Amino acid sequence: MCAGCPGGRAVSKLTAYINLHGMKPAVLAELRRSVGGRARITVLGDQWVLASRTGVQKVFPDVETLADALVDQHLVDRRVLPDDGGAEFERILDDGTHHSAAPIDAGRFVRGLLLSADTV
Repeated sequence: MCAGCPGGRAVSKLTAYINLHGMKPAVLAELRRSVGGRARITVLGDQWVLASRTGVQKVFPDVETLADALVDQHLVDRRVLPDDGGAEFERILDDGTHHSAAPIDAGRFVRGLLLSADTV
């Protein structure tokens, strides 16, 4: 749940993981690095904002839907991403926030996120 929202709201497993490990600034930096100058990404609480170079903005409720949009809009090229965190990322998807292992680093997290993104 989002502690900042009155009454709380459910957040995704990956958003909870990011929050639990204090990774939001590092994940944001990695996502920005992934899109370069093709778009601007910001974060507001647990929501992610994608702004095009024309100024069109779209708000996403969680990091997974943002990743899906980045791939769908061809803002990242998954073919050039190394799959160096696949097993760790799958562990996060399977176990969520209830594990004792050290957190995955933000670079591997974002690569795993983008590689697992759904395409339309």
